[in-house]
Amino acid sequence: MDHSHDDRGLSWELVESKRDRSYKLFSVHINRSRSPRTGQVHEFQVLDSPDWVAVIAITPQNELVMVEQFRHGTGELSLEPPGGLVKDGQSPERSAREELQEETGYVANTWESLGWMHPMPALFTNRFHVFLARDAIPTGNLNPDETEEIETMLVPVSRVKDYIKSGRIRCSVMIAALHLFLEREE
Repeated sequence: MDHSHDDRGLSWELVESKRDRSYKLFSVHINRSRSPRTGQVHEFQVLDSPDWVAVIAITPQNELVMVEQFRHGTGELSLEPPGGLVKDGQSPERSAREELQEETGYVANTWESLGWMHPMPALFTNRFHVFLARDAIPTGNLNPDETEEIETMLVPVSRVKDYIKSGRIRCSVMIAALHLFLEREE
C-alpha cells in the first residue's frame, strides 16, 4: 500500500544528518529527527549502503542455482541464491548478471525483474532487487571475490519450501526473494 501521499502525521522531520563513519559495505549516519507527536528531536543511527541484488536462477531441469558460503556475521555456513552489492554506476540487472556468473559460473539469457524491497527499513537506506534468470547453464568459469569461498549447489525447485521450513535456508532477505519467485510460479 502506498502511503506516500498521506502519511497521517507519522513522518518525522529530518533536522540534521551527518556521516559518522564510512566502511566498505556501508556508512553510518547520525540523523537528528523531530517527532511529529511531541516535537522533540531524537538521534537515530542509519546505515547507508549500496543497493543489493539476488538472482533466482533456474536451470532447464527446474533446479535452483544456490551458493553455500561462510557468513561472518553468524559464523556459520549459509545456503542462499547468489547475490551481492550493486556496483557503482551499474544497473541492478547488470550487477545481478555479473554476480550469477562470478559466484556460480552460470549464465542465463532470459532475465526478468521480480521487484524490489527494503531489506531492513529501520536501519538501512537501500533497496534489495530480485531477478529471475531462466534456463541458467554452467560455463565452468567462476570468478569469486578474493574474500568468497563458495560452493555452488543445485536445489530442485520442488524442495525450496522444505529447505526454508527445515531451516536449511535461513537468510531472511533471501527467503523473501524466494517467496517472490514461488508466488510468481503458483
